[in-house]
Amino acid sequence: MAFWRKRLIQPALDSDIEAAAAEQRALLERDPEDPRAHFALGTLSHFRGETDAAVALFLRAIDLDPAYAAPHVSLGRIYAVERRYDEAWKHAREAERLGDRSLVEQLERYRGAK
Repeated sequence: MAFWRKRLIQPALDSDIEAAAAEQRALLERDPEDPRAHFALGTLSHFRGETDAAVALFLRAIDLDPAYAAPHVSLGRIYAVERRYDEAWKHAREAERLGDRSLVEQLERYRGAK
């Protein structure tokens, strides 16, 4: 299995992620104020393990569209993994206020599992 993953699967995934990132960067060149492109590029950065870049892109998406719940959810998940629970809950509550309870539910389950 390791052979298939290292030689075929991972290179294909990396190529797909890079193609998608290039597409989002092109969208941002045309419209640097597009919060969804910032969010998408942040998500792709997070997939690549570029957490600092992802956080910056998610924060920019929120600056551009304060009513956009998805970057709050993504930031909260990053902060929860980093054990920055106050910040995770802040973004969870904001996402919930904007109509997305997924992070609140996830954090509540985690808290209940402790």
